[in-house]
Amino acid sequence: MSEAKQGIAVLVTGTDLGVGKTFVSSGLAVSLRNRGVKVGVMKPVEIGWPSDGGPWPTDADTLRQAADVDDALEDVCPYVFEEMLAPQLAADRARMPIEAERIRASLDRLRSRYDIVLVEGVGGLAVPLDDGFDLADLAAMCGLPVLIVARAHIGTLNPTFLTVHYARSKGLEIAGIVANRLDTTLEDPTASTNARMMERMCSVPVLGVIPNQPETDHVEGVAELCAQCFDIDRFVDRIGLRVPR
Repeated sequence: MSEAKQGIAVLVTGTDLGVGKTFVSSGLAVSLRNRGVKVGVMKPVEIGWPSDGGPWPTDADTLRQAADVDDALEDVCPYVFEEMLAPQLAADRARMPIEAERIRASLDRLRSRYDIVLVEGVGGLAVPLDDGFDLADLAAMCGLPVLIVARAHIGTLNPTFLTVHYARSKGLEIAGIVANRLDTTLEDPTASTNARMMERMCSVPVLGVIPNQPETDHVEGVAELCAQCFDIDRFVDRIGLRVPR
């Protein structure tokens, strides 16, 4: 009996917390869907969601709306913690250890259903999920190339370089970098030159520079901006995704 077809999965990680991973993942999800690609989404661990907030935490819910999927919560977001703490600490305090195999099993189920699964990380690659096991280790275990979301502003070059260096030290394939200009009111002359410097320092292409995040989080608006600013053709080529003609 032949093995079931497994779709591509990509980890969307960041240089830090709050750099726009959900924004980029959602925009990509809608943009790929608009090209006829079957897109699944996953947020393996979400922190800071109160027990009375409802079953779907914010990031996971945004992702599933962008992908327009109805997969089970335990597949899209296997671990949800109430406290806004590092995942391992939140898991320790909740007495719910994060099991890598449980995450991989959920991801495998999603990969069997979709052409691509966009997996949004929590924090950066070195964020620990368990003793001696971080997000980069999870990516390596699941064979995930990484798309790195970085700030476009001054101070971004060092954390971006270190993230790329750490990913390579774990043997991870890097699909590219997205530079996110989070604060359009900041007088920052480096924001227009940092993308080029990232490419020179890291030897990784910057696939998009997002000028700002719109006040609305409506998925179609996010996708439109993503399509304008992100080189989707180059992205799909770098990860080997076949897009319907």
